[in-house]
Amino acid sequence: MTSISKGSSNDPKADVSNDKLFETDRTIVDRALGGDQEAMTKLVIDHQQNVYNLGLRLSGREDEAECVLQETFLKVFEKLGDFRGDARLGTWIHRIATNVALMRMRSRKGKYFVPIEEEQSDEDTHDIGYIAKSLELDPLELTLNEELSQHLEKAIISLPLSLRTAFVLKDLQGLSMADIAEETGKTVSAIKADLHRARVKLRGQLAEFIGSDQNG
Repeated sequence: MTSISKGSSNDPKADVSNDKLFETDRTIVDRALGGDQEAMTKLVIDHQQNVYNLGLRLSGREDEAECVLQETFLKVFEKLGDFRGDARLGTWIHRIATNVALMRMRSRKGKYFVPIEEEQSDEDTHDIGYIAKSLELDPLELTLNEELSQHLEKAIISLPLSLRTAFVLKDLQGLSMADIAEETGKTVSAIKADLHRARVKLRGQLAEFIGSDQNG
């Protein structure tokens, strides 16, 4: 998901751009509330990939991602009248999707992993250089070493849900600490602690993998 772009009060172009964006969101929502099938379809098409990617990242399973996708949009249309336009429509939908995904994950016991082949767009992932930096990795190595990238995916899924959520929402999707806290119902301090623990665990697992690969 794309983080909310807050234009400076000294940047009238940014303000106009945001105004147009919010007006477009409001128009789509109003049309959908009025039963406009075209608007409903557009709403789903515009946001379904981001919702699916979130479900896939948090669960590691394509079938779970599909369930998150379906349940999210059922709730979106159920609650569409609650959308007030004080945030982007995509941000509002992301919050619903996060809640749906976490509820599903918490209701399941045990951990599981399947390889993630879904490639996210630049809009809904954080820069690979940032992710590598957060884990003290060489961005080029992470990009070119397919086996290392797959091991990273596996390591992410092996994290406890709270740590996985913090890492996925911050380092993979680029949300702010404040947004993550709002979406998860936790304090910013708790999110920071979870993120730190997640990064430490991931660095440890990847260091072991790199070491064994080099020694092997």
